[in-house]
Amino acid sequence: MDADRVKFSSWLPGQLSPEGPRYLALVNALEHDVNEGRLPDGSRLPAHRELAQQLGLSVGTVAKAYQEAEQRGIISGRVGHGTFVRRRGPGRDEASARREAVNMALNVPAHGRETEILSGLLAEVSEVRELAPLLDYHPHGGIRQHREVIAASVSGGSFTVDPTRLFLCNGAQHAIDIALRLVARPGDAVLVDSLTYSGFKAIAAANHLSLVPVAMDGEGADPDALETACRTSGAKVFYCMPTLQSPTARTMSLARRRRIAELADELDLTIIEDDVYGFFLPERPVSLTELAPERSFYVTSYSKCVAPGFRLGTLTVPAGFTDKTELLLHASSWFVAPVLSEMAVRLIESGRLDELVRERRQQAIERYRVFSGIFPAAERLKFPPFYGWLPLPPDWTAVGFASATRRHNILVTPPIASTVDDTDPGAIRICLGGAKDLTELSSALYTLNEIIARPPMNVFSVA
Repeated sequence: MDADRVKFSSWLPGQLSPEGPRYLALVNALEHDVNEGRLPDGSRLPAHRELAQQLGLSVGTVAKAYQEAEQRGIISGRVGHGTFVRRRGPGRDEASARREAVNMALNVPAHGRETEILSGLLAEVSEVRELAPLLDYHPHGGIRQHREVIAASVSGGSFTVDPTRLFLCNGAQHAIDIALRLVARPGDAVLVDSLTYSGFKAIAAANHLSLVPVAMDGEGADPDALETACRTSGAKVFYCMPTLQSPTARTMSLARRRRIAELADELDLTIIEDDVYGFFLPERPVSLTELAPERSFYVTSYSKCVAPGFRLGTLTVPAGFTDKTELLLHASSWFVAPVLSEMAVRLIESGRLDELVRERRQQAIERYRVFSGIFPAAERLKFPPFYGWLPLPPDWTAVGFASATRRHNILVTPPIASTVDDTDPGAIRICLGGAKDLTELSSALYTLNEIIARPPMNVFSVA
């Protein structure tokens, strides 16, 4: 067996399929060679970095491929020993696979009264006299009256949103994409937190933009690191989440926000501010957009406070960008479905949006209390979102931990989804909203705690 492992440690796949993501092409090639007998059980596979160099891929792509292969039951890893072909046989793994997984990888709000409330709104809007006007063509930025109500709702304190500069989009993802297309061109560099929102990475890749990581501290992006990265790279756009940053849940102080706004002026830097989690704080912090209104794009969304399928977001643009924004909305979606914006307006005006927001805050606090009680090393957040940033012991890598949890039918967010380089963050995001109730959440978190408490080599084994 040892001879076989040495023999196959230099395995390389045949030609990878040009269709689809590269990591899936690698997984499919690996599965094919296992099925064809080129790689029998117990065969050792090349290390991530070795295979990446041989194939001209990133280490993250190979790591993601190995994770997918392990989820399919093709391979298993042993930290410090390597990765081996391991066909999953009948028994405990098969029984575990039949159980529904607890998805702690996808960031969703916990279920509450949203279905009941939205069902009632749909009934109201579906009446003929209410629905008929909504089925016509409307302005690309949204119905004027809707924009006025939503702009007033987004405003707060000294922050006043001009409805003529607020545009309705198909969720925050669409809004971010529009903002990027307004200020960046293919080939440009964009500054981001060293750990950033995975959806932004997808948008940047689709727009052929390169990402420049900015080192973070306990508040998020470090201003000195931002200045250095900006001057070194020549990048003129900075995407960030100052409040409850994803995936780390860090929030910038007012002093930090003011310093970044000052730097934006000094460096002629455009800011795309993603504030989809700001509603979790009863009093929203001062936004970067308020501090630097002429160079900031402000993004919000209803998907986290109402429901993921309620695809309505907002994009507030600086003066001078309204015509170009109209054009891009025309090109990308024509306009947002008016039924959605009508429902949002009714949520706001009836006070039911406030009800949902209060429910979401309470749910998040309850779930985070369970999380921090089981993992006292995690940061204590007074107003948490539906996720927590879990530090890992030194002997655990984030990739290895994500692989280990799948063996127990618990899915956690792979770190490569958020990293801008190949650095292991030494921590992992745990999403708390997907568990059906606090009992299931507690059970899953205790299982994660048991996994962390054991040395990785005792978790991974070759059959």
